[in-house]
Amino acid sequence: MKNKIMNSITFIIHLLIYFSLYINSPKLCAYLIKVSLLKNSNIKKNNTPNNKIVILLYRSIGIRDIQIISKFSNKIPEILILRRSIVKVILKYFFYKKNIFFTFNKSKPSQKEYFTQNKNDKKKHEEFWTKLIFHLQNYYNKKLNFVTFAYYYYVENGLYAGCKNNKIPVKLWNKECFMSDSDVEYRTKINEYKYVFKFFNKISTYNNLMKRMLIGMDKSNNKKITVNGCPRIIDFIDKKKKNKRIKNLLFLSFNPIQGFPPIKKNEKLNWKLSYNKVIKILNQLSDHKDLNITIKRKNFTTYYTPYKINKRIKVIVGGTAEKSINEADIIIGHNSGSTLESLINRKYVMIPFFEKNQKLKKFLFKFDKSIIYTSEAKMKKDILNLINKKVVFPLKRKIYNKTIKYYYGNSNRVIQKYVNFLNS
Repeated sequence: MKNKIMNSITFIIHLLIYFSLYINSPKLCAYLIKVSLLKNSNIKKNNTPNNKIVILLYRSIGIRDIQIISKFSNKIPEILILRRSIVKVILKYFFYKKNIFFTFNKSKPSQKEYFTQNKNDKKKHEEFWTKLIFHLQNYYNKKLNFVTFAYYYYVENGLYAGCKNNKIPVKLWNKECFMSDSDVEYRTKINEYKYVFKFFNKISTYNNLMKRMLIGMDKSNNKKITVNGCPRIIDFIDKKKKNKRIKNLLFLSFNPIQGFPPIKKNEKLNWKLSYNKVIKILNQLSDHKDLNITIKRKNFTTYYTPYKINKRIKVIVGGTAEKSINEADIIIGHNSGSTLESLINRKYVMIPFFEKNQKLKKFLFKFDKSIIYTSEAKMKKDILNLINKKVVFPLKRKIYNKTIKYYYGNSNRVIQKYVNFLNS
């Protein structure tokens, strides 16, 4: 019922926004955006005087980072959240102007369509945003800042231009931190979004890998960028000691093409062989009475193995992996953020690499070689040897530290660093 009400409210907001576009009233549109801005109940109110409002362009992973920061500090500015669907409605109106009725029901233009759009329509789109931002600023008695969580959200470019024309800062809090080195090299080389960095006043990254990539895309980023670590690392660290017997195995279902740059010579490359062999191992272990096996799938559209999964294996679809990771003792994962979270959580982590082509190892994340399994028999044997073993979690495994720091950055003073970033 709650979702239906929220969907109805969002529909009405979209309809009113569309009307303001139809009558060419950026002032009305700015007012509608102002009254539709959201507050998150899990982001604590600032108890100290602050003459700034930060408007986040919604992204759940970014909201979670802000929640963590506000939990440990009351010095962040007032935080408001802009529905990204509103930004899409405005773009679609100017892009599909010939179809003037209920344009917001159409899908957003593709990346290719956006970059080949009519220049006059693009100019009008940016001019509307410039006027809209001017009026939005006038509705507040505080300084406005905008924060986005990815540089490649081309739908937001008109908003960025409007902010730049009104000298309102836009900051990039780059949410990316998990890539293979080959993928980073490819993105730096292809660099199709170089033009967008002129809109960002400051950039925050989680790690040095992303810093190098963004500077490689645009040398001027070197003066804007800071490496601040990832606040979510606090979510995954479990300092409470648990003395228990090993009985829970979790397989984090992974994207079979994660880590491969999307170029023609890589079209046939994937991790399906390793994935399917993991399922084979799990089926063989599923009859063990002292072992509970769970497969965590991100959603219903992720890769499906051709192998039939034993009925004794529990399959979870959707939601975050945090709860499953906390309950697991042994975790099989691959190129995914959840696998890295498992390292932080200090569980037994196993990375399958059962590929015939050993050169594919360069597309793996920077895992310690001691947890990468090239033999199915070895993985199965190690799992069997761990079952019912009495251990204390979190494990003291220093071999994880290098990988954790490589992707999550330095966690020292992570809260204060982001307080400074939001207030800058």
